Amino acid sequence: IWFDDAVDKIGADPIRLLYCLQDPSQELKFGFNVLREPKNNLNILSNIVRLVENSKKALQLEVEDKWILSRLNSLIKKVTEDLENLHPHLATREIQNFWLNDLSRTYIKFIRDRLNLRDKHAKYILKETYVTLLKLLAPITPFITENIWQDLKKKKIVKEESIHLSSWPKVDKKKIDKKLERDFLELLQIIEKGLAERDKIHIGLRWPLAKADIKCSVKLKKDLQDIIANQLNVKKIEFKSPASKGTELVVELDTKTTPELEAEGYAREMSRQVQAFRKKLGLEKKDIIELIISTDNELKEILENQKTFIKERTNSKKLEIVTTTKERFKNNIEFKIKDKRGTIAIILKK
Repeated sequence: IWFDDAVDKIGADPIRLLYCLQDPSQELKFGFNVLREPKNNLNILSNIVRLVENSKKALQLEVEDKWILSRLNSLIKKVTEDLENLHPHLATREIQNFWLNDLSRTYIKFIRDRLNLRDKHAKYILKETYVTLLKLLAPITPFITENIWQDLKKKKIVKEESIHLSSWPKVDKKKIDKKLERDFLELLQIIEKGLAERDKIHIGLRWPLAKADIKCSVKLKKDLQDIIANQLNVKKIEFKSPASKGTELVVELDTKTTPELEAEGYAREMSRQVQAFRKKLGLEKKDIIELIISTDNELKEILENQKTFIKERTNSKKLEIVTTTKERFKNNIEFKIKDKRGTIAIILKK
């Protein structure tokens, strides 16, 4: 009765995922509360489809692209071996960890700006990674993966009539780079530590800082340092040797501000509020707008030098920053950034 009620209320796939994650040698407590986590995790998986678009094969790969492809092929290898050795719980744990941590919380976060700028290479890698992931997950959660597959088929991203008629993914060992995967573990620890330091000093992530000093036993390559700088929103990264071996990782942030850093912070926060307003209006990324920002003279001067940045971030064909306007706009909203106030107006372009 409990099982039938659970299926009726939340569907079969969260229950299948719950059981497939479970070590068969251990007891499993069953109930609705236990099912909340697998249900939420599957929601994260299905929400990724909104970012997936059809795109041609990528030829120019950034370091984060190479990393996710390495992790994906390592996943194919591990899951295939676990299933062949009759260890479905180990395979399922690997797959879930991949979509929650490697894909959703790391790769998509790293390429967010590239997706906003319509980077075809990032779009292609995301598409290929997501489609392959669905194939690996299909035997475990057949209904939600089929539902997502049909959405992808409507977008002409996949061709097979059903995910269950597609071939099992084959590992490409040439794309597996274990050193890069280890370097990314170090990188993620540094980012986590740096974000924690930002929380301590109460400076929001959208407000850029001049520098981050990193004291640890490793020194990462320039392209990986660029990712750290981007994720921590600092202009410069400097690695320093720790005082002694075995010393805990330390990230020190330079909190001194400049007019240029302050201006960029206002531009980032303004872009965020415009994007939130776009979402409230039901606009998609592809929708082009005209943007009018009404505020005081001081903020107007600050934002004038950041117009290109704001236009790119908000997909605005035209941007006007004014101090007064007699015209009334249908789509407008008030904003507040620190001690600055004003109005954002959006004109939809057909």
